[in-house]
Amino acid sequence: MLTALLGATGVLALLTLVPGPDMAIVTKRAVTRGRGDGLRTVAGIAVGLLIWGALTAAGLGPTVGMALLVLVHVLLTVVWLGTYVYVLSRARRFFARPRVRRALDRTTGVVLIGFGVRVATT
Repeated sequence: MLTALLGATGVLALLTLVPGPDMAIVTKRAVTRGRGDGLRTVAGIAVGLLIWGALTAAGLGPTVGMALLVLVHVLLTVVWLGTYVYVLSRARRFFARPRVRRALDRTTGVVLIGFGVRVATT
């Protein structure tokens, strides 16, 4: 069980670090509204993961291993995105420039549209 848990934790860590919609939303909120709003966004994502994990575990028959994996995923997400928000809050002056802000808005929009198209076509 420990070997499987460590393997799954490694996969979850990689999935957590790969940029996706969560990171795009956290970036936008932390840069435009500050560290507090960014951390609240991270908390919302973590609660969503907990709910998703609980519903998944309930559908698959709740097991200790599944519950542990959900908690590991939530912990990795909170640590990673929380650290990311902290770094962004330190660089806020740069991101607050109007030119950078417009570029960030455009990039975030394109990324989210791209994810939407990808989801719609698969």
